[in-house]
Amino acid sequence: MPWAVLSDEGIEVDPVQRYLRQFVARGGSPLSIRSYAFDLLRWWRWLKAVGIEWDRATSTEVKDFVLWLKSTTKWRRHARTRSAATVGTLNPLTRKQYLDDNYRARTIRHCNAVLRDFYAYWIDAGEGPLLNPVSIDHRASERPNAGHNPLQPFRAGGRLAYNPRLPKQQPRALSDERWTELFAALRSNRDRALLSMTVSSAARSGEILGLRVVYVDWGEQLIQVRRKGSGAVQWLPASSDAFVCG
Repeated sequence: MPWAVLSDEGIEVDPVQRYLRQFVARGGSPLSIRSYAFDLLRWWRWLKAVGIEWDRATSTEVKDFVLWLKSTTKWRRHARTRSAATVGTLNPLTRKQYLDDNYRARTIRHCNAVLRDFYAYWIDAGEGPLLNPVSIDHRASERPNAGHNPLQPFRAGGRLAYNPRLPKQQPRALSDERWTELFAALRSNRDRALLSMTVSSAARSGEILGLRVVYVDWGEQLIQVRRKGSGAVQWLPASSDAFVCG
């Protein structure tokens, strides 16, 4: 197991570890396992603080947990230093907001999804609570099974209860002048090739950094990446400038 959730006594939390093992068996990536482990650790610590056993949790505890996430701040090992001046502000060039010490809506939604899957696993195993404490808000969808295939089983419709709504984001872009300045500021052709390849192929940074020479088709100007999540191998077209820079 690449990650383990420990109790305050330094002992592995058995229900979490057994869940994470089956997540590994399902093909979960190490980064996904890490993310799931941190969500479950946060939930476990909160349950201990309120004196509730994990298999006695109800939707009331989930509601209070979400309210707590919305009102609390992230724990930091060390106080901010250089980033203290920019926390929560917008980058004047990229228009992207710097991270602050609050839990974002996406983080809370991800945590809810992890908890629902965790309890679904234990309910299927015949243990845990009778009902999943992370319930579905059926009121969020007026037609949850519209167009349902009668040959397929029904799936629960609606979004997760107590999931915060995601704020609408405006598209961000750099002007041609800013792009020119950015490329000029890079110190090597290798860095320019990586940036050009990332932007033109729309590949993730981790996929680009994992490239090897054998994954590049110079003649067709394609790069081979392994997609996040599915793990599928895919060839992506990239800008001709990226191959010239290399």
